[in-house]
Amino acid sequence: MNAADCNARAAHCAANAELAGTEVVASEFLKLAAQWRAMAVRDIFLGVAADLADTPLALSAIPRPLPI
Repeated sequence: MNAADCNARAAHCAANAELAGTEVVASEFLKLAAQWRAMAVRDIFLGVAADLADTPLALSAIPRPLPI
């Protein structure tokens, strides 16, 4: 599952919230939509972080333990 899939599910949940018969059900669908959006952002962030980890500068930024 990628960010586009997560965003599509978030949109589906938001649409279901509009169709919900009660405020309680609508609230639950909106919570689900927010969770899907959060997962989409994390997926995008991890993709960028993974790309940066492959650069030589990323390894030099890791602190090394001090000698004892």
